Amino acid sequence: MPEAFSTHILGGIMAFVMGIVTMVRLTRNMPKKLVDANHYSSSMYCVDTMMKNEKQLPAPAISNSEYYAMMKRMSDLEDKVTLLKRKPVTMPAEKEAMLEAAVSRIDALEEQLMATQRALQEALVRQEELLDYIEKKKRKKKPV
Repeated sequence: MPEAFSTHILGGIMAFVMGIVTMVRLTRNMPKKLVDANHYSSSMYCVDTMMKNEKQLPAPAISNSEYYAMMKRMSDLEDKVTLLKRKPVTMPAEKEAMLEAAVSRIDALEEQLMATQRALQEALVRQEELLDYIEKKKRKKKPV
């Protein structure tokens, strides 16, 4: 019992010391002044250097006719989406009937499969009984 207790204490002390060492190492890398902290946390940090390195591409020119054609297509697409949203989410009657027929066929096949399995099991039991009967007859015929 004292050995287990001492290992728990040693583990706790090690965890505490490692926590302190970790905190010291992390605080060394933090900025010293509040101004630096604000500079590093701003969203524009490093953006200037990135902008200098990147070449700005010229914006592609879109004519008014292309813009209006695109807006018309977008409007048509929005109309189609709203129309589809309004439709009830139901299956057509013929597909529902096909699904019902398929499910009933599956149920019938499952029943036939179960009946076949039962018949095979009964045949196996009968075969084992016949083999036992034949073995007994052979033993009675050959007295040694």
